Amino acid sequence: MYEKRDLLGIVLFGAAILILLYMFISPLTHMFINIDEYWTYSLVNLPFMNGMNVAIHDVHPPLHYLILYLLTPFGLDNLYLLKVVSIIPYILIMIVSATKIRKDYGWLTAGLFVFCLGVMSDFFVEFLTIRMYSWGLFFVLMAFIYYNEVITHWDRRSWVLLTVFTLLSAYTQYFFIITCGLIYLLILYEILTKHKDRLKQFAKSLLALIVLYVPWGIVFVYQIKTQAAEANEGFKLVNAIHYITAFAIKSQDFSFESIVFKLIAFVFLILILVLIYRNRDKFAGAGVFLMYATIAIGIISLMSSFSNTMRIRYLVPVLGIFWLSASIEIGKIKSNKVLAFALILVMLLACASVVITCQDIDSRLAFNEEKDNFLDSINNNGSVIVYNTDYGYKVVHNDLNNTKQYTLSGKYFYDDDIEVCKDFDKVLKDNRDKKVYLVNWKLKESNKKYEENYNLTKVYDADHYSFNLVGK
Repeated sequence: MYEKRDLLGIVLFGAAILILLYMFISPLTHMFINIDEYWTYSLVNLPFMNGMNVAIHDVHPPLHYLILYLLTPFGLDNLYLLKVVSIIPYILIMIVSATKIRKDYGWLTAGLFVFCLGVMSDFFVEFLTIRMYSWGLFFVLMAFIYYNEVITHWDRRSWVLLTVFTLLSAYTQYFFIITCGLIYLLILYEILTKHKDRLKQFAKSLLALIVLYVPWGIVFVYQIKTQAAEANEGFKLVNAIHYITAFAIKSQDFSFESIVFKLIAFVFLILILVLIYRNRDKFAGAGVFLMYATIAIGIISLMSSFSNTMRIRYLVPVLGIFWLSASIEIGKIKSNKVLAFALILVMLLACASVVITCQDIDSRLAFNEEKDNFLDSINNNGSVIVYNTDYGYKVVHNDLNNTKQYTLSGKYFYDDDIEVCKDFDKVLKDNRDKKVYLVNWKLKESNKKYEENYNLTKVYDADHYSFNLVGK
């Protein structure tokens, strides 16, 4: 097996190519869309300046939206095309793997890495989701690769590329700043302990990042203040157990099958740590450190800033870093028995992850079918839709084009298909002969006055939002 390592790597790389082809086919046969994708879809279908205005009032940086505007200038209303844009990072990673990673570590590492990025955890779904996480994976991964180049060669080119990919990561999602910040701390530690003459290079890179991010940093502070007013979802300590094995097993339940899969993932993690220790591999060790340090810092920072708690999708980039580190260590194994054991564990985890991914996709498809059926049933001129929040409007208004629509929030990015009216009683009075549905987002304080003062019957609940028929 050791002697055929290159052949194994090529076979795994071929499997990754098949996975890539299926990514292009999958949305044509069964399209699944979540609420955040609808949000992105609605945003990029606004005129560019209006869309950027919405982005400023969102909780993310603007780069992903700019990529969509740039790569789909004439197809912004095409959901398939928008999904394809999220597949592009996987193609770019495959190119990097077939060239640089293969050159540095061999075919087994290159093939195993891209294969695992196609099947493990939530990667497949994220590569088909119209959000920024697949792009963040590519940018953070490249920053990690050039972190190694910097501490190995200390050349100008590596510093420039590290700075560029770090900046791109920060403009893609705030959570990725944590990982990139930790990378810079690792470099600083290396400089202070072994290469103090490189401190000037470090300062130049850091200064460039600060100067180039300051314009958006002002917006970031505004977004934090806005979100701080919302209720925090909190974090249950028991969920931390799931993040230990999230690199392979996305499931966050404690079913018998899930526990077995997580135990296998934990055994695999121990194996990788042992290999890192035996090889004294600082780069791969840094990858494991970055994953768990990002998780720990992320939990604390999200609990004290934005109203969200931890989401597995926030971790996609560092999970990718872990699989590069794991693939490097497996690629260095010379014992046939140990290599066979490692690859068996990978295949077991791959099979488990595929099963979980298929269940996830089936659940998303069932949810979308139920939602579409309900929206179709009320999408007529006898229905009046009233939005309590602008987010709810962005998610469902395109599917209710035959209804009369109002908003009570009077925010900044409504289209011409909706009337702003902050007087709910007036809306009811003007539409006595029609069914009036109040769309409540899951914001308890905003919903309270309507739930207490009006006769509301919940007729559809989509978890994040609900449709409530207003009684006469």
